[in-house]
Amino acid sequence: MADALAALDKMTGHVTALSLAANSGRSKYLAVSEAQPVARSIATTYFESILSDLYAVKSRNGLVDEIDFVVQSLLQLASSSREKQAYIGQLNELRPYLLEATVDLMKSRGTPRLVLSQIERAILDTLAALLPSCAASYEQALRDIAQGARVSWRGTATELRETLRGVMDHLAPDDKVSATPNFQLEAGQRQPTQRQKVRYILKARRSSGSAVAVAEASLDTVEEAVAALARSTYQRGSVSTHVGTTGKEIKSLKRYVDALLAELLEVS
Repeated sequence: MADALAALDKMTGHVTALSLAANSGRSKYLAVSEAQPVARSIATTYFESILSDLYAVKSRNGLVDEIDFVVQSLLQLASSSREKQAYIGQLNELRPYLLEATVDLMKSRGTPRLVLSQIERAILDTLAALLPSCAASYEQALRDIAQGARVSWRGTATELRETLRGVMDHLAPDDKVSATPNFQLEAGQRQPTQRQKVRYILKARRSSGSAVAVAEASLDTVEEAVAALARSTYQRGSVSTHVGTTGKEIKSLKRYVDALLAELLEVS
């Protein structure tokens, strides 16, 4: 993160240099020979040394896209002789974005960077686009597990369960599940169960019977594990024993949740 901040300072220097070029001289146009080297330096610094760190922070949705757009616009302008005013407009738009990026990266220094596996990143990115609230719950669970020692894992287990439930409710609304041919509510239920929703989603994709059965069994395991984690706080007398044991249990729970989310969201 410190390197990204240094790169942002370097990029800001290039922006200042291009701004000075656009505001000096009597010509209405800025020559390619003056603009292109600086515009390329801006783009190189941003894409090679800043983008990945800024994307990881993701303090505000859209900031990365906004900076990307302006940087690419500057490269396009610099491909031929263009009016200086066009550069000035783009640079004035870029400066507040760079300031915001600097603040975001500085704030993130106090929070350990979350290192994700390929499947975790795919799940998180898909959730962020589809269900932001579920993405927040899933990311919180990932951060809890990454940070390790906790007095209680009940909140983490709940975040994982609610992520899964949110996805199922989105992909299998009660009314659509109830409208399927030969649907019947399970005994004592007033609405479709989570098992029925999983079955609805996978059958709609023409998944095999064995795939549906495995998913249903995994869902049962998740529900049982969450309930067990909630009870364990009161059943285990030693806090140290409780934390060590439930730390292993929460990781096992997460593996089942990840497998189900990957199946339901069709990510790999």
